[in-house]
Amino acid sequence: MSSRSFVRGDGYLRLEVRVLTRLGLILSAIAAGGFVLAAMVTFSLPAVGAFLAAGEGKQSPLEMRPLATRSLVLAADGSVLASLHGEENRAPVPLERIPREIVDAVVAVEDENFFEHPGVDLKATLRALVKNVQAGGVRQGGSTITMQLVKNALLDPRREVDRKLKEVVLALRIESELSKEEILERYLNTVYFGGGAYGVQAAAEIYWQKPVEELSWPEAAMLAGLIRNPTGYDPTLYPERARERRRQVLDRLVEVGLISREQAERYDEAPLPREKKQVLPQPDDYFVAEVVARLLRDRRLGDTYQEREDAVFRGGLVIETTLNPTAQRMAEEAIAEVLPPEHDPFTVALVAVEPSTGAVRAMVGGPGFDRYKYNIATHRPGRQTGSAFKAFVVAAAMENGLVPGDRVDGGGRFPNPGGEPDPYEIEGPGGSIEKVTAESSNGAFVRLGQIVGLDRVVDVARRLGVTAHLDPSVISMPLGVFEVTPLEMASAFAAFAAEGIRNPPYFVQRVSVRRLDDEGNEVTEVLFEREPSGTRALSRQTACLTTQVLREVVEAGTGTRARIGRQPAAGKTGTTQDFADAWFVGYTPRLSTAVWMGAPNERIPMRNVGGVRAFGGTFPAAIWGAFNRRYHEGLPVEDFPDCEVTRSPRYVRIGSISRLDGDAGGDYTTRSSRTRSRTSRDDDEEPVTRRTSPAEPATTSTSVATSRDTTPSTTAVPPTTAETAP
Repeated sequence: MSSRSFVRGDGYLRLEVRVLTRLGLILSAIAAGGFVLAAMVTFSLPAVGAFLAAGEGKQSPLEMRPLATRSLVLAADGSVLASLHGEENRAPVPLERIPREIVDAVVAVEDENFFEHPGVDLKATLRALVKNVQAGGVRQGGSTITMQLVKNALLDPRREVDRKLKEVVLALRIESELSKEEILERYLNTVYFGGGAYGVQAAAEIYWQKPVEELSWPEAAMLAGLIRNPTGYDPTLYPERARERRRQVLDRLVEVGLISREQAERYDEAPLPREKKQVLPQPDDYFVAEVVARLLRDRRLGDTYQEREDAVFRGGLVIETTLNPTAQRMAEEAIAEVLPPEHDPFTVALVAVEPSTGAVRAMVGGPGFDRYKYNIATHRPGRQTGSAFKAFVVAAAMENGLVPGDRVDGGGRFPNPGGEPDPYEIEGPGGSIEKVTAESSNGAFVRLGQIVGLDRVVDVARRLGVTAHLDPSVISMPLGVFEVTPLEMASAFAAFAAEGIRNPPYFVQRVSVRRLDDEGNEVTEVLFEREPSGTRALSRQTACLTTQVLREVVEAGTGTRARIGRQPAAGKTGTTQDFADAWFVGYTPRLSTAVWMGAPNERIPMRNVGGVRAFGGTFPAAIWGAFNRRYHEGLPVEDFPDCEVTRSPRYVRIGSISRLDGDAGGDYTTRSSRTRSRTSRDDDEEPVTRRTSPAEPATTSTSVATSRDTTPSTTAVPPTTAETAP
């Protein structure tokens, strides 16, 4: 059987309806529609007068409300991470992408004479009125597709006495300014199909999990039937009612000659959707939440919060991010592999930054976004860093003319005027800077901080991007008593890997907007794009010498569980007082990664995590190593640059640095002795000279209380309690 179509020829019939005079149209309407429209006009005479008066001069084009369009968040490889939308989940599509079956079904059910009438179908209105009166209720609607579009796109939802007349007036105007195809395209992208789906594309995804192009007659009949009552005919809620409604639509399609009776019976047997599904990922992970939070603060998307929210959730943005999905999966796998099953209430946060750009390639913000939406990796003020902060002391020392082989004494009694206690006492062995860093000697680092000057340490940390509160009057600052976020720690260490260049961390590479132009074609406009913004924070020599010192931590110090085979790595362990926070922050030339472990909401000692006392050299270092082994597998080995100095190592003491001496030159390639002291290290982070499982209890010696990371300070910095999720 050859079926006719409301679609004519190769394209949609274009009827340019010209409104000769508005008065003539209304008089014609009254003649055709009799008392119904006449009563409406009489009842709303002021509105008609205003309408006619507007016809005296040239009318300004109608401005329809912009369609609320969902935004997409993309990973660095172009895969979709999430769909962002408010109440209206919509993805506008051009008319040529919408199957002919959908167009014909909607027109047949909603407005059979759409291609013939000038926006108002008076015969259909009168026919609906008569049938509704006979039925004793509303059984048919008299609104045309154009009038429905007016209601959805131009009028507010308030019911007013003259609302129907306004629909008529504006429908006539729309038909005089837009082609039938343009009206139909706008309508099919505007109409609500239930389940939060606005427009045919979102409906195709919600009900059938496929693009609108793949829909055919059974799906088209269901969609056309939903328009009148999206909830009442919802197939997932009322399957029998939905099946009956689809049958009515199929009968209508037979009646107008679009399909045969045989086809209708076959389509009636097609299954209906049993559930609604989100074909696109939803914003339910730490990375996407961080991207959204940053965009809502970005004034390039609007001066006010409301403007930015509209752009993000209703503006049809395409948000290209820095996330590497493979690296993200590797990070999650490494955490799952290393943490024992009985690790609650403790969790891990991890963030990985690319040193050459600052791009955040992976981030785990806590125990799982569904359980704990507070992002430990980025939320300020952060967590106490323990001895991981010593890396900044090393960098300040190298910048001020010291070299890795320079020797410092260990702990002792230090004047602490105005602080508590005074004098400040701490133990820990001395030795070369390289050696005391590998061993994480607290006593030596308190002394080194006094040698270099804590104001210089703060200055270095600031240049590396640490924005946390740091007080140089706190004598124990080198031991990590102040809170810093894992993101800032990973980013700061990335500057060592980038030979002193700091590239601020970022999550969004490019933001653009996709829209339909006047011809119905999809166009993309770039709103803003990330530009290189690296600045020199340290000289190459300072970064190189710091890396040399931190490599020893991984090769033979407290961080040996972070070793990743032939690929060189550098980093620093950290453990805070009572084992409440444990860190490993490290880097290769390709990637800088911070791993933190602790309790999310409070400081709880990790004295027994799966039978292991947790400190930086156990689970955090092992997680770092497991992640980076995966990440670097198959990549060529890339070494750090060699360092040169102009002098031999010497003994340094407090007061020996009175000015900025600058970087040392010359050649320094010897390694310091690997003899280890067994006392007063960074909270039991003893060097491990063989690879051991993180579940293996470490053999440690007990340090005196005053040698721990959060030692008493001049301002009596107390252990901090993490903020709960907002």
